[in-house]
Amino acid sequence: MALVLTGTVVTFDEDHRVLDPGVVYVGDDGRLAAVRSAAQDAPAGFASAPRVDTGALILPGLIDLHNHLTYNTLPLWEAAGVPYLHHDRWVDEDRPPDYSTTVTWPAKVLAQAAPEALIKYVEVKALIGGTTSIQGAPVATRPVDGWLLRIIDNERLPAGRDMVMTAALQLDAEELREVRAPKLDGTRLLIYHVAEGRAGSIVRREFEELEPCWRPGLIGVHGTALTGADFARWQEAVRAINPAERATLVWSPFSNYWLYHESTDVVAADRKGLRIALGSDWAPSGTKHVLGELKVADAVNQHRLGGRFSDRELCDMVTANPGDALATAWGPQVGRLARGSAADLLVLARHAPDADPYRNLIDATERHVRLVLVRGRPFYGTPALMTAAGATHTDPITVAGLRRRVAVRQPDRADAQLDWPGVRRALERVRADPVSAWRAAQDALASWGGPLDDPDAPLVLFGDMPEGDVGAFAAAGEVPSGLVIPPLDTLTHDAAFLAAVARAGVPELRHLAERYP
Repeated sequence: MALVLTGTVVTFDEDHRVLDPGVVYVGDDGRLAAVRSAAQDAPAGFASAPRVDTGALILPGLIDLHNHLTYNTLPLWEAAGVPYLHHDRWVDEDRPPDYSTTVTWPAKVLAQAAPEALIKYVEVKALIGGTTSIQGAPVATRPVDGWLLRIIDNERLPAGRDMVMTAALQLDAEELREVRAPKLDGTRLLIYHVAEGRAGSIVRREFEELEPCWRPGLIGVHGTALTGADFARWQEAVRAINPAERATLVWSPFSNYWLYHESTDVVAADRKGLRIALGSDWAPSGTKHVLGELKVADAVNQHRLGGRFSDRELCDMVTANPGDALATAWGPQVGRLARGSAADLLVLARHAPDADPYRNLIDATERHVRLVLVRGRPFYGTPALMTAAGATHTDPITVAGLRRRVAVRQPDRADAQLDWPGVRRALERVRADPVSAWRAAQDALASWGGPLDDPDAPLVLFGDMPEGDVGAFAAAGEVPSGLVIPPLDTLTHDAAFLAAVARAGVPELRHLAERYP
């Protein structure tokens, strides 16, 4: 339905206007009909639309440009072998705790035995942090285009075709040169993990193999082993094709420091003209959502980078910058509030009245998220705002001790019937008896008998990360008999999460606890 929201509108448009007071007009087509100051007249067609005075900041929904959704029910992986040299080393089985039984198998069983519940759980986890678009779709028997969020890998904006290629694992040089590079024609994207490891490590060669794809539309994830000279070559190659374009780098500082005790040289990347976006990576080595990752970036900026980035520039990394990177395939749809853009909105309490809106966003926690709209529909927020915004089929949820409502069940979709209590029950049933749950899932697949890419095939999810040594169990279609699936990862950056961070003793991450009083 059409909806009018009033408050302090932080547009993130080209001029970074802040309209105080401002008004956002949400059309019934899921797009913004207008973004105006309160003194301006309403556009036609909104005379009878519900009007909600938020008393808060209204911002673009946050964009998480790097994640792996399949694994986000798992807790932090407190690996004994850190710091690792590069991404091929942390799956070594000679470093306890065992990666395959700690990460791979728990995710594999949940993904195949409770796929709808898993996706909805991790979508809610992201929503609680104000996320409206997220990258990192599971590999699946059929695409899931996002029941709650926009899942970037599968979203079909605007042409109705999937224009986003992704690869978390390395592709061979021929695939990159012959298949992926020709598709980077100015209409498609390739989101690609590259050179994830410590400076000087062998994974830097991945960047050289990627050279045919140094084109507009390439979004490089991590790049921790890259140098200023590498960033310069990449940016020059992009601008040689389109002088108006910028290379895009996705920074995941928490995961970088957690696994490697180093992070991407984002100062060098910025100096060479690259566009920088943030991603929260995955639960085993990441923050709960990109609002948490923003705090890590801010702490690193203050304590390691000499304040290189302003508050506004940091906030651009979760709004305008990833939105601009996605515009190659999607057009100017997300990350900025303007007429015609997607009605993906975050309403955030102005919890520090003396600070500007950007510092308010950086310092906000889950407690301050008041309302989240995706495609113009309210999916999460306070009971009062959810009711005022016309939310239906909602369930109560407690977040950081506060009452909230979340819309999880989608009555109009046969494959999205679980509500929030049903999501938790389904996941806990698998946790209680993972062996039986696994066998039942395998039996369901076997009884299907048809092709797995059929739209009517059972939904089954598969991980997109290295599996490690899954041993003879996987070869036999079995599951380790003593497998224990850990408790579901909590939805917020709570005391248990912060205690695990403290145990790791990584200096760059110790400041995170200061952000969650």
